[in-house]
Amino acid sequence: MTARTRTLSEFSAIPQLEALFRQASSRVELGIGDDAAVLKTKGRWVWTVDSAVEHVHFERRWLSLVDLGYRSFQAAASDVCAMGGAPFAALSSVIFPRGFSDAELRELARGQRAAARSLGCAVVGGNLARGAELSITTTVVGSVQRRPLLRSGARVGDELWLCGELGLAAAGLRLLQQRKSHLASRAAQSALRAFRRPRAQLAAGLQLAPVAHAAIDVSDGLAGDAQHIARASNVEVSIDLDALAAALSPALIALAPTLGVSALDLALYGGEDYALVAAGPRRARPAAARVIGAVSKGRGVWLKAGQSRQRARGGFEHSSR
Repeated sequence: MTARTRTLSEFSAIPQLEALFRQASSRVELGIGDDAAVLKTKGRWVWTVDSAVEHVHFERRWLSLVDLGYRSFQAAASDVCAMGGAPFAALSSVIFPRGFSDAELRELARGQRAAARSLGCAVVGGNLARGAELSITTTVVGSVQRRPLLRSGARVGDELWLCGELGLAAAGLRLLQQRKSHLASRAAQSALRAFRRPRAQLAAGLQLAPVAHAAIDVSDGLAGDAQHIARASNVEVSIDLDALAAALSPALIALAPTLGVSALDLALYGGEDYALVAAGPRRARPAAARVIGAVSKGRGVWLKAGQSRQRARGGFEHSSR
């Protein structure tokens, strides 16, 4: 068998991954190659772990292995960014199915490396194992300068801020599900890129860290993730639909009719955007933030349009089927 088709061997893969992920970092004393990594840093850390499982979070026919490596890493790092952290070290555990080759692992790892380098984050170790389907679990460690942003800090009188795009990744997913990924329009290609190559909002998270009272990344749709802030902070979060509509990308607005769904519904209930939603005082609003609502006394998440309002329904469920 050729090297390109040879079934993956853990013992041969580890030296290749060690070379691929070798990256100088003042916070990494020892990376891949021993029983565990050794980190050297001071201050407060935030940790997260995120999994991407075939037939649940993705289908292999929808994206390349480079895309999958990039996407899974950025999704995990987004949780650190939502807490105002800067990712600096990561661990990756890959479960690969029978027949998965050395070449395929290299493609997956290339995507992880590209994402890690875009965030200034070193991959310091992980694990390889066989299983029934492809699965990537990524643990990311980040540092915070002063305090982590929590979901529980929103205050009555805060504005609701959006950093990043909403709805475009959900539109890309629908294109794939509806077998319309062949569409050549700029809007369609933007949506497919948003789904395949999301980007954690590192710069925005660092801007929010010293001024926001609460934040969360939008992986389950704006309505669902705003509910987490409302519940943890014991407040009411209202989303201004006119302000939200004005914040949506022209690509999403152009593409939504082709998909048979409104642009607002994709933003509210779509998921997998990895934008940041935060609550904070008007006087401290950062340049990266757009106002899409407010925090007040009460419970739950409400959608407001003019003088009318209605309670928002639940968020996005991660299933590729």
